[in-house]
Amino acid sequence: MSAKVAQALPWLAPIWQRLSSQAVERRLSHAILLLGQEGLGKRVLLREFSQQLLCLHVTDNAPCGACGSCHLFNAGSHPDLLMVEPEEAGKQIKIEQIRKITDFVNTTAQRANNKVVLLGPAEAMNINAANALLKSLEEPSSQTTLLLYSHQPSSLLATIKSRCQLYAVYTPPWQQALNWLQQNSEHESLQSILRLAKGAPLKAINLLEQEIHVQYMQFCQDMFDLQQSKANWSATLNKWKAWDSHWVMMWFYELILDVQKTQAGLPSESLAMQELQSQSAQVARGSQYAQLQSMHERLLDSQKAQQGQSNPNPVLIIETLLIDWLSLLGQSGRST
Repeated sequence: MSAKVAQALPWLAPIWQRLSSQAVERRLSHAILLLGQEGLGKRVLLREFSQQLLCLHVTDNAPCGACGSCHLFNAGSHPDLLMVEPEEAGKQIKIEQIRKITDFVNTTAQRANNKVVLLGPAEAMNINAANALLKSLEEPSSQTTLLLYSHQPSSLLATIKSRCQLYAVYTPPWQQALNWLQQNSEHESLQSILRLAKGAPLKAINLLEQEIHVQYMQFCQDMFDLQQSKANWSATLNKWKAWDSHWVMMWFYELILDVQKTQAGLPSESLAMQELQSQSAQVARGSQYAQLQSMHERLLDSQKAQQGQSNPNPVLIIETLLIDWLSLLGQSGRST
């Protein structure tokens, strides 16, 4: 297969083949929505597919890379492509951005017969933005194709999903993902990193590049040290303050899930935070479901607030999570 993305990310090859064949045969829906966890390459695939839709000389179900349209695309200046993504990582797609889609759809293509909107992650749209997008989905332009991707399809409006052709992007089998990682990295802890990325190869690479895995291992060590009163509370929080709070909150979230999995009798192989398995097991033995559920719900509320416009204090959130967790372990919150 000649498409770059299908060669580089083999687990996406079947979807690429279906999309490109439908495009060549003029059977493509006006709106495509790729669904799957973050780090599988949905955006990468749709970006290259955008190039194919705009290419003037498609060959072998792939963009030619040589026509004027491809040159504009590769330069990031194609007038018939509109990229709609959060202006800041982790934030919302605003209604003003969606209104640009309406204006874009109502203009004439400048280079060929096609225009493309690439939007994602779709769950980043707030309710007003999502409702505004419905107009473009309900009254499609014959010239425009909307390409959407979502990491959290359960967070999308049903009306958005019902107006798109849906493609599920599955996490590759563990061994395939690990083999791909080994071909693209020489790191010694690839299995641990892949587990942290929930089996998503591109997310694992991102964790390596940002040294998130280093922070994760330090987080685990800090949790042990705090449990054994070997660490200074304020120094630990100051260290974590320099990290991306998204990840620290995610690790607490996974810890709570691991406890619930342990209480449900699931095998240890299913645990995300295996480095902290002993703590999860201790909390599972000594805590009630209601305690865990309350902590889980507060954490979800904090994550939603962080994605929204309320700008909560992440350090205070993490401090509260740590107090709650150490309390479940039978430890005093500020013993050191």
